[in-house]
Amino acid sequence: MPTRALLLWLLYCLNPLTALGAPQLYSRGVEALPALALAPADLQWRLEKRHLDLGVIARDNPPFDMLGTGHAYEGISAEYARLLAETLGLEARLQVFDTYSAAFAALRGGTVDLVSAVTAHHAQDANLHLSSPYILDQPLLLASERGVSGAGESLRLLAVEGDRPLAVLQQAYPNAQIQLHPSALSALAALQLGEAELFLGSESGSRYWLGRGQLSGIEAVDQPALPPRALGFALRDKHGPLPRLVDAVLQGLTEQQHARIREYWRPQPATPGKPGRVDLTEAQQRWLADNRVVKVLLGEQQLPLSYHDEHGQLRGLSLDLLQRISRLTGLHFDVQAGSDVSRMIEQVRLGQADLIAGLSYSPAHARQLRFSRSYLSSPLVLVTRNEATAPSSLAQLDRRRLALVRGSAQAQRLANSYPGIRQRLVPGPLAALQALDQGQVRGAVLAQDQARSLMARYFPGRLRITASLPLPPVHFAFAGSPADEALLGILEKALLALPPAEMEAMVRRWRNPMIVGDGFWRRYGGRMLAVFALACSLLLLALLWVRYLRRMQVQLRRAKRDADAANQAKTQFLAAMSHEIRTPLHALLGMLELARRKAGQGELDHLAIEVAADAAMGLQELIGDVLDITRIETGQLQLAPVPVSLREQVARVVQLFEQQARGKGLALNVVCKGAVNSWVMLDPVRFKQVLANLVSNAIKFTEQGEVLVSLSMQAAAGRASVLLEVADTGIGIAQSELASLGQPFRQASNQRQSPRSSTGLGLGISRSLCEMLGGQLRLHSILGQGTRIEIRLDLMLAAAPVPAAPLLPQGNPARLAGLRVLVVDDYPANRLLLAHQLEFLGHQVQVAEDGDQALRLWLQHPFDVVISDCNMPRLGGFALARAMREHERRRGQPRCRVVGLTASALQEERRRAKAAGMDHCLFKPLDLNTLEQTLLACQATVNRAGQGPPIVDLAHLHKLVCGDQAVVVALMADLAKSNREDLAQLGASLAQPPVLAELAHRVKGAARIVPGHALIALCERLETLCGQHPPNPLQVRRAALALKEAMLRLDCWLASYLAQHANLHGAPPPGGVAHIMPNSSSTSRMTSTTPTMPDGP
Repeated sequence: MPTRALLLWLLYCLNPLTALGAPQLYSRGVEALPALALAPADLQWRLEKRHLDLGVIARDNPPFDMLGTGHAYEGISAEYARLLAETLGLEARLQVFDTYSAAFAALRGGTVDLVSAVTAHHAQDANLHLSSPYILDQPLLLASERGVSGAGESLRLLAVEGDRPLAVLQQAYPNAQIQLHPSALSALAALQLGEAELFLGSESGSRYWLGRGQLSGIEAVDQPALPPRALGFALRDKHGPLPRLVDAVLQGLTEQQHARIREYWRPQPATPGKPGRVDLTEAQQRWLADNRVVKVLLGEQQLPLSYHDEHGQLRGLSLDLLQRISRLTGLHFDVQAGSDVSRMIEQVRLGQADLIAGLSYSPAHARQLRFSRSYLSSPLVLVTRNEATAPSSLAQLDRRRLALVRGSAQAQRLANSYPGIRQRLVPGPLAALQALDQGQVRGAVLAQDQARSLMARYFPGRLRITASLPLPPVHFAFAGSPADEALLGILEKALLALPPAEMEAMVRRWRNPMIVGDGFWRRYGGRMLAVFALACSLLLLALLWVRYLRRMQVQLRRAKRDADAANQAKTQFLAAMSHEIRTPLHALLGMLELARRKAGQGELDHLAIEVAADAAMGLQELIGDVLDITRIETGQLQLAPVPVSLREQVARVVQLFEQQARGKGLALNVVCKGAVNSWVMLDPVRFKQVLANLVSNAIKFTEQGEVLVSLSMQAAAGRASVLLEVADTGIGIAQSELASLGQPFRQASNQRQSPRSSTGLGLGISRSLCEMLGGQLRLHSILGQGTRIEIRLDLMLAAAPVPAAPLLPQGNPARLAGLRVLVVDDYPANRLLLAHQLEFLGHQVQVAEDGDQALRLWLQHPFDVVISDCNMPRLGGFALARAMREHERRRGQPRCRVVGLTASALQEERRRAKAAGMDHCLFKPLDLNTLEQTLLACQATVNRAGQGPPIVDLAHLHKLVCGDQAVVVALMADLAKSNREDLAQLGASLAQPPVLAELAHRVKGAARIVPGHALIALCERLETLCGQHPPNPLQVRRAALALKEAMLRLDCWLASYLAQHANLHGAPPPGGVAHIMPNSSSTSRMTSTTPTMPDGP
């Protein structure tokens, strides 16, 4: 998403539906219309537009808008949105909003182009333009079979919030008590429970829910004399090409096409329908070929989704749906009964199961699992005991216990709306009803379908549904591990392929609670066993004991098998993930061990340290490349070409593998031909990644002989034709398998001859990276003789860069000296490292362990640069930068340079640092060269900001003492002492103008000796203000604070000067690195080291 759109989205959408993300537009209706004949201006607009951004509301409103668990957006509005996008030749992109207000704000801000399912009064209230309507929805009045009150009596009327203006409803039904619900489903459920006499809703939506057989005892009684609702698309205004083109497409639809869309989403009789085609991607087809059996967990008492019948067999809606999906896709499901929901989720996360069927969607579950589209939606109801004193609403449960299923989405909503209710979380719906039946709670919130079925089976006549709750409905779906994208994608396509009529018939079949009644054995089995136990207790106990032992043995074998399989899968996964990092790690550890042992013998091995450093940097880069496959497939991997020497890059990579080759007795040779000394534009990280993978494979699959790396280059007309070959004398690959290599997890059949296996990922990554680098990779191999891989690249020639100067040249060791740096980091090792790096570069350093401490130090002492970790407890780096900028803005002070330091190598962190007011953002680990370059930029800025009269005119002072440096140093020491005394008196006399005038006069006298012209001017201004009758307290205070700040700068400069000339002055240098050690008192223990400071400020 572009940056501007992201900022507007964050601005206008105060409460975005993050759980849903961006659903896909799914259409089942009419065929696409022929493309519109567009004028040249419209063609240019479409070419620039490219996308059609559609805003949809998260609330399900069947049959117009349906999101479910948020994976697919479908319904009547989705059909017309698809027709619009395809007819205009634009790609439809969806954004989900909680409310119409948020969607309209995004529309006005330009984040979206249009909003679906908007009525005329919604558009008018929001001052938006409404397109031609795509459906006229007639009003319908429904009543329960319990009867309707007389015309003269007060009626309770249910309606859906936002469908029609409340004033219109009150005018049409002046004697009615109007109750608003968030959805038609919850309103119809309330009507069924007798909470009201009438429901005024839309004809299409009401007939949709009634046709699904979910609500019995409700009938349509009248079609009121109210105007129909015209639903259309809301646009910002009526100007521009988009409103005109939208109206042209909608008005171009024939009545037959409108009727076909409406008919498709109207409930149909339960007739056998032909399912849609399940089109699987190549990856899904491969997964299906390798994983025919899927282990599915089902709740034992999750009626009507799954339950045990009288024969002990699992039955229910989820079982029927799994059988239908099996016939569509060829998947075979190993269905097993699970325990409670949390245990089933843990099994999926540990890889002991693949799917959970019939799991209710909630944000808590979505953070651990990935959901399919829902196949059952049910309103939430309040269940109580069947007694006269039972509560009839949530408001009556204040300070009472209410049972909720653990992990459900309702817990937080109810906690916000009814804080007085004491919630009790239980494992499942049956446990909630058991707690209610036993009097442990006063009510339970459950899905209506589950509550009806469980009450009919286990608690007949003891519990009842009291009220339908004005909450969003519960969606039940399949859930699996986020890593099983292929499996969940297959399920999603299979569910979308089932016609709505077939799904409705399947749901209607399992909504009758009579089908789940107990069997004979469940009712009387306990009594029969008791009778048999009295007659033959010893024999029965023996048989049960033997059976128990056998069952334990079977379960033990099964558990062992599952544990072995899980361990093997874990091992394979770890081996696969370490494929790309084992080689540089081996080189790093080996070289460090070698350097350490030589150091113990008094020998410094520079080569080993350099090779280890190269390996460590390569390891750092490769850790970030674990996601390369995904980034390549999504097109998000970007190259960073810089001038490089291919000969140097090849030599560095080969050097990493020399020890490994020698260990196997192989010869690792490099041959360079042609213009190999030329510099070219190339991404060195990706190039070395490709070459390292090829050399590693060559050594891995070669037992004797040699590995030859050949580089040849021909330069002409500003371009370089490069041929890089890696050849080995290893085991080779059969010709029949060459074509399939390079695909993920595909390996040669004889790879087991090598002592080490591979994941099959490296070659595929290398081939993709070569294509991105503008070349191609070809594989040639003969079984038993060896393999040769050639890479051809066409690169642009580049000029050789000017060699970088050393970090600290010996001839000018204080090139970067003089900056006062405050280091802030909560990790002691990082603080110590950064302090020593800065000290090595010649800076004066002070450290703080958190943002609060750093802010206090910054307010008390002037600093040139602040280097802060971005993420710290209490006050983080971003908050610290914002506080500093706010203080500078209020006081009118110049900007202090702020450098952020973070371990999160994401561009988003750099944007956050910029927004917080930081000047730079560096990523850990931080090398000296990067730190030096950053501080050079900061020093240039500080020098520019500090141009003006110097604090002390050293040239004039040297003339006064005839060049005697010792006299100058002694004078500076006396001045530093008196300046600190005056600072202390100044801080204690801010409210005493006579004392301030005398102090300013004394400081001015000392400043005339130095001389310090800026300090003299501040003293004279303070004297003048204090001499007025009467003095202005505010002006006096400001002048005194300005003088204090100048004296602090003078104190810091004097400390730096005396630290540099410590050999001429007896006092210990006050500069250096100050380490603040927190303790229980207000004092701090200081340790310091002395840096080299410049001769001037």
